[in-house]
Amino acid sequence: MKLVVQELDIAAPPDVVFRLLTDPAEFVRWMAEEAVLDPRPGGLVRWTHANGDTCCGEFVELVPGRRVVFSYGWERAEVGIAAGSTTVEIDLVPTATGTRLRLVHRGLDGPMAGAHDGGWRHYLERLRRWAVGEDPGPDPFATVRVPTPAELGSG
Repeated sequence: MKLVVQELDIAAPPDVVFRLLTDPAEFVRWMAEEAVLDPRPGGLVRWTHANGDTCCGEFVELVPGRRVVFSYGWERAEVGIAAGSTTVEIDLVPTATGTRLRLVHRGLDGPMAGAHDGGWRHYLERLRRWAVGEDPGPDPFATVRVPTPAELGSG
């Protein structure tokens, strides 16, 4: 198993970034077409991208303005990451200019870690833009399906 680790500085306070990660009305502005987020331990985390792929899991830990942890996986079986089978930890640390966001995605195998590393980089940049009042624009990944292990040469 590999870790996916992303760090990003955002010129917005941690409370704003936390809201963008847990409020479905905000979440759909930067991540997905549809989202159901019930931000409490055991609450549903489910979003569907424009390409039809859906992530699903549940919140594990929430510390307002500081930390969001949820289980994660895909409903499309051929992706090979079952709903809720991996864990995403997001820590928000206040800085002089806003927030340092650190994301750690645990439980991914080989090439799927690389694919998710690129995906998280893409979506966290969209989050950063939305948090500072910029329109992230149309999602260039909107028509791109999540790759399968076979498509990445490992299946």
